[in-house]
Amino acid sequence: MTYHYQLTCVSESASPLLSDLAEASDLCGLHPEMIEEFLRGHLVHGFKGSTGEIYFDQSGIARLRHIAYLRDHEHTSLRTLRYIVSLLDDLEAREQELRGLRERIR
Repeated sequence: MTYHYQLTCVSESASPLLSDLAEASDLCGLHPEMIEEFLRGHLVHGFKGSTGEIYFDQSGIARLRHIAYLRDHEHTSLRTLRYIVSLLDDLEAREQELRGLRERIR
């Protein structure tokens, strides 16, 4: 299978700390192909094992759950999901920047 999205390589020792695609699918209630679509759309970040399997860390699982909630309960389209995730990422970056500035003035 050829992936059209960027995955970070991960060592075999780290993979027990990560959830594979099937486990992520079960945890989030999303079809594996839908998760791959979210990877292609850069809505979530995944990791690639040495055998080519896709893994997710806890923040990736949390993000997939949030996306699943927006998709299922709020009936949000993929285009709108991209926009919401982009806004949330920008907000998080600004909050980190603000925390850093507050620490510098103390």
